[in-house]
Amino acid sequence: MSLALAHKRRVLAQGQAVAAAASAPPAPYSADTAMASPANAKKHLVLMEQSLAVDLERISNIDSREQRQSLKRDELLPKYLEYVQRYRDSGLNFANAVVVYVMIWLFDTRQFTKGLELADFAMSQGQALPERFNRNIQTFVADEVIEWAEAEHKAGRSPEPYVSNLLHRVDGEWQLFERIPARYHKLLGILAMDRKDWSAAIVHFERAESLYEKISVSTRLEGCRKALAKVIAAGGQATATVAMRLDEVLRESAEPDPGYDAGDSGDNDTSSTD
Repeated sequence: MSLALAHKRRVLAQGQAVAAAASAPPAPYSADTAMASPANAKKHLVLMEQSLAVDLERISNIDSREQRQSLKRDELLPKYLEYVQRYRDSGLNFANAVVVYVMIWLFDTRQFTKGLELADFAMSQGQALPERFNRNIQTFVADEVIEWAEAEHKAGRSPEPYVSNLLHRVDGEWQLFERIPARYHKLLGILAMDRKDWSAAIVHFERAESLYEKISVSTRLEGCRKALAKVIAAGGQATATVAMRLDEVLRESAEPDPGYDAGDSGDNDTSSTD
């Protein structure tokens, strides 16, 4: 047999094999093939959503916030995170309530690093929150973090680096109601006041007020201006520099902190019952 004829037969055989594979029925559904095709993945999602409905009912029947948090953190998140990872690895994209609720629970249990990562994935897929939330994922994330951060500061604990790290998104990348980024700037201004960084405080308070006039920072802003003027008058220009421009503040917030441990915060719960 000539080399040309042998090559032709190999090409024909390969073409027949490809055609046979394309026309072959999809792999039967099983745990191992759950993500092997869109059809199997959707069958698997139905089962997962049935399980999720049972677990949501369990959560709603618990009155204790601490017990709800324990259930989510210790039982439900380990139960569903493996499925979420398999779904992410599959490259598939369809409405997925399990992914969304796992994201919600990560924020509820204050696992912000994991929650933000999953939120980014969910947003990239166009996932939506359950209808009763009446907001998109960006707004949910921004609200959850600032609610927690304000409570942390009030309790005498630092909410950083989460507030600073999210600033370039809430005041830049995401389209949010202006009061939300204003709350971030207000809190960052207060944190700057705590460390007597008057110039940074002024920048944040001015931005907060420009975003949302009713944010109530005017008294603090005036106090910071007076404090900065006193420092400068006393010859402290080297330590009390002229207020940074807003773009510099936002750029700094977007830069990773080299000394920051990416571990999550503790469980200081202010979450819903879901």
